Amino acid sequence: MKRRFFQFQNLQLSYLEAGEQHPQKVLIAHANGYAAGMYGYIVEALKDNYHVCAIDFAGHGESQASLDFNSWNFFRDQVVSLIEHKKWKSCIGIGHSLGGGSILRAAIDAPSRFTKIIGFDPVVLSYLVVVYIRLFGNNMAKTARNRRAVFKSKEQAYKIFERHPANKSWQKESVRAYVDYCIEETSEGARLKCSREVEAQIFSLNEWAHLRKLHQITCEVHLVLPEKSHVCPHTSARRITKGNPLSTVEHVPHYGHLLPFENHALVLELLKKSRFCATSFEKFDKPR
Repeated sequence: MKRRFFQFQNLQLSYLEAGEQHPQKVLIAHANGYAAGMYGYIVEALKDNYHVCAIDFAGHGESQASLDFNSWNFFRDQVVSLIEHKKWKSCIGIGHSLGGGSILRAAIDAPSRFTKIIGFDPVVLSYLVVVYIRLFGNNMAKTARNRRAVFKSKEQAYKIFERHPANKSWQKESVRAYVDYCIEETSEGARLKCSREVEAQIFSLNEWAHLRKLHQITCEVHLVLPEKSHVCPHTSARRITKGNPLSTVEHVPHYGHLLPFENHALVLELLKKSRFCATSFEKFDKPR
């Protein structure tokens, strides 16, 4: 994977790129508080058959930060900006959480941008959830504001996150990727790349204009959801997928919102089921 940069408004944003020689394009967008490198195993699986770009949203990974936003459309527009920067006519979108919601919002405005979308528990919400957040706030924002941000070293951070109850279901490779791509060394030790303020502000976003337009998504969409999703309820999932007969909704038992960090093999199998080139996954299908 190569590190690249492009300009979005007055910010320099980063992305990882691989497989540039291939005509079929794939854009990967990450969850709030994480970074493109967390999905490096997906890039590795696809790069032999697809031209893949994985974006670092503003304030994440190697991208510059800003608190000058009050809408999820700020992240939608970053997705669109990268597509335009690459001069892609269309692409496949793979998004997790914030990333999935951002890709779906981009597809509302211009469905032809995407030939297919795979959304891992994308943040879409519902009218009821948005009203609740407006009245009472989002507990995830409170958690983000209280998150530990500074460490003695990256190795200390790795040991802490490896043992932390919130990460007990993660693969070790995901914990290592989190430390490698989401924590930076400083003169005094190490710290989170995504500030607590940026993460909390994203969790506090509360709008519903997109909910009235979900039916405008006409490309093939495959939603991968927990048995009960708190961010992509059944009514929203149904509206997203009813515009194309090839679209599907798959509920994965025993896994939650962070499936892409918990079971890489299952994620790749789900992508394979979404009609990606099967040879992309052959090297991962072999027993180790």
